[in-house]
Parts: sequence; C-alpha cells; structure tokens
Amino acid sequence: MKKLFGKFLHGLATLVGTIFSVLINFMNILVMTFEGIRSLLALVFMVGCSTFIFLPTLLLFLPAKVWYAIFIILVIPVLGPKFISILRYGNYVLTEWMYDRANYLITGERVGFENISDYSEKYRIDQERERQRQAEEEARRRQEQMYDYFEDLFGNFTYYDTRDFNQGDFGGFSGGNYSGYQNYGGGFAGVNDLGFKERYEKATSKLGVPLNTDIYDVKLAYRKLAKKYHPDLNKEPDAKEKFQEINDAYEFLSEENIKKYKNNYL
Repeated sequence: MKKLFGKFLHGLATLVGTIFSVLINFMNILVMTFEGIRSLLALVFMVGCSTFIFLPTLLLFLPAKVWYAIFIILVIPVLGPKFISILRYGNYVLTEWMYDRANYLITGERVGFENISDYSEKYRIDQERERQRQAEEEARRRQEQMYDYFEDLFGNFTYYDTRDFNQGDFGGFSGGNYSGYQNYGGGFAGVNDLGFKERYEKATSKLGVPLNTDIYDVKLAYRKLAKKYHPDLNKEPDAKEKFQEINDAYEFLSEENIKKYKNNYL
C-alpha cells in the first residue's frame, strides 16, 4: 500500500512540477513582452514630447481604459520577476518534498528532510550561495577586462597567472608553453575544444534545459529526470539507459562548462 501511494505521490509531484514550469515560462514571456512594449512607449513618449510640447497635457484626456492598460504595462515588468521568483520557490520546495517522500514510501530509503520548512531553508541558503557565486564571477569578469585593457594599452603584453602553477614550481615556462594568458591575441587555451559545442548542446537537450541555462535549472531538471527514470522507480526497458544518459549530461553541465559555452557561443 505504501509503494502504491508513493507512486501516486511521485506522479502528482511530476504534474505539479509541470504546472509550475508552464506558469514560470508563461510569466517569463509575459514580462519580456511587456518590457518591450514599455520600452517602445517610452521611446514614443520622448519623441512625442520633443515634437509636440503640449503632449503631456493631452495625455491627461486619455480614456480611463487606456490609463488602465498603461498602468498594467508599467507594473508587470516590475512585479513579474518577483512573482516568477515566488513560483520558483514554490516549485522547488513543494516538488522536492513530494519527490523525497515518494522515494521513501517506494524504497524505504529516507532522503532529504522530514519537514517541508527545511526545504524552504535549504532553498534560501542555495539562493544566497548562488548570489555569492554570481558576485564572484562578476569580480573575475571585471578583473579579466582589466587585464584585456592593459593588453590593448601596452601591445604585445604577456601575463603569467601564478595560480595555474604549484607554489615554487615555475618549470612550466620552458619553450613558451604555459597556462594563463598567452601572447597578445592568443586568447585562452582550450576554449575551442573539439566537440565541446556539440556535447554541451546534446547535454542540455537531454535534461530539457535551454542553452543559456544556469546551474540551478540544471540541478532541478536533473533531480526530476533522475527520479523519473531511476531503475527502482521506472520499470521501462530503457529506463536504465536513460538514467545513465541523464547522469552523464548532468556531470558535463558544470558551472565551468556553462560559463565557457556562454562566453564563446552565445
């Protein structure tokens, strides 16, 4: 009886996750659309004011319905992202709790947390770590821009990043082969790895995430698919093969590879 209820709960979690995903995608499209309309209206207003000095006064005589529409266009791009954030929070907390409870009922193996409030706390901690990671990436990006600026300023500039070498080990400079920056115009070593682009796009397709994904969406998609195709939960003949493919895709979509693809192919 427990296993039967666990399978029902697992299916319900999948359904709830799908509903949340549809709502999140819909809100993303809505926010982007209204953001574009708002930018267009701002441009029209600026051009109109520079051409007709009485335009601001004439706007006061617009019908109430038009003002309602303008208000919605202005508000949705501001409140929309906050609502999307709430949807992401609900999606993570509710579905993760349901998946873990289902797994416990089916296999008897206790995973995750007992209380749903613990998932809420974990989500908050993960979000804070993600903000810190983005801040660190932004700092590294600015540092790299500074190095590029000095290369442009001084011409054939060579920079050695000692972080790529063990302390006291500088033997790697022989013959000009070293990590870090090469001669001006050389770029980063290993950027255009053979087959990297194809492997990345295949991995994102396996997990069902966009090419411009982030590590949060990758982890969420992996957890859902891994539980869906886990051999203990899915008795389809090809479940084990799909489970292995999902694991391989998840291992490949590291933060480093995601950043690498965005920097070179987007």
